[in-house]
Order: sequence, then C-alpha cells, then structure tokens
Amino acid sequence: TAYEIKHGRISMMAFLGMMVQELGITFPGSINLDGSVQFSDILKDGMGFPAVANIPTFGLFQIVAFAGFAEIGAMPAAQYTGGPQNLPGGYDGSAGTIPGGYPFTTQIEDVTARNRALTCELQNGRAAMLGTFGAMCHSCVDSCDHHFFYPTTHNYA
Repeated sequence: TAYEIKHGRISMMAFLGMMVQELGITFPGSINLDGSVQFSDILKDGMGFPAVANIPTFGLFQIVAFAGFAEIGAMPAAQYTGGPQNLPGGYDGSAGTIPGGYPFTTQIEDVTARNRALTCELQNGRAAMLGTFGAMCHSCVDSCDHHFFYPTTHNYA
C-alpha cells in the first residue's frame, strides 16, 4: 500500500541517518539561534533516545510541526494516486506545494524492470523499518552507543 511504501522510504532515510551519526558526522554550528547547543552536543549522551533528550524543546516542536505539515498539507499519503503510470507509491502532488511525478529521472517503461524495481523498494523499505526499530531498541537495552560499526569504533588497547 501507499502507506507502507511511504513509511519504508522514511525508514530508509532514518537508517542512513543513524549510520552517519554513529560515524560522528554532524552539522557544523549550533541547533538553536543563541548558539548554546551545538549539533555535536546532541550525541554527547549517546545515540537514539538519549540524543532526543538533548534536542531543545522548540527544536522538537519544529520537527513534529514539519512532519505534520508534510503529512497533512504537502505530501499526504492519501494523494499517492499512482502518478502518471498508476504505480504504487506514485505521487501526483498537490497544487502549490510539491510537484508531481518523479524528479531527476524518467519512469521505467519496461514492465518487468519496473515491477522488479518496485518490489526491491518495498522489500528494502521493510528491511529498513525493522533495522531502524532494532537499532532503537538496542540503544535502550545496551550500554554501548555503537550499533553498526562496533569493531571500527572501539579501541581495544
């Protein structure tokens, strides 16, 4: 369904974001206007839920407000109408917000190749949903902050 495809796409991005953060890559500068909380300070107590606790309250509000706007106003899953080729997860867009179609590419014309690509996207999305949830649970039960790169991020000396 369109909802599963949308959540799979979000989970794929979330999983990549968790891997990048684990490598210690953060934005430069501060997360708030007065400069009191640096982006690098968000991960000082660990990954996952401890990191969320370090985000300023107004920042959490902005994240929730953006997600709400995207879901209700700009890209509602109810408008995943299939796009020009009536494909699952295809998006036509709503007037004045997000353009329809598939940006930066053309649609796959070969039916067999298109079905394979859509099936791969669906399966990768399902795997990312499980992987993201697993990493979130791991951050709650284990004292180790490293979930993906344990051998390369720990000093054995």
